[in-house]
Amino acid sequence: MDEILEVSEVIALLRPMFHVMLTTPELATLTVEIVSIHDVTGPALDGDDLVEQNSAVVRWRILHERGWSGGLWVEDGPDALVRNVQSDLQDFIAESEFGWGQLRGPRALP
Repeated sequence: MDEILEVSEVIALLRPMFHVMLTTPELATLTVEIVSIHDVTGPALDGDDLVEQNSAVVRWRILHERGWSGGLWVEDGPDALVRNVQSDLQDFIAESEFGWGQLRGPRALP
């Protein structure tokens, strides 16, 4: 079955994960956008745009550092989508200036 989510739904799924992974000062600077996988530096998609299988990525900015996830595999379901983005965010944090080498968030999600 094909799974399709709106951008606003994807962001709502991811919001709690960002709150677990980031500190309060980091959260204060956080911007999260969904962008086309074909133009990761391009404009953000609108909240009612559709995200289909591997058509978009999550782009974030935290403390003036920018990163992004791999493709969003919506057909794998909401839990897998969040876990995949969490893994990409963990890699970003560990390589960032503000979180160099840190392992954050739950080691295993339920």
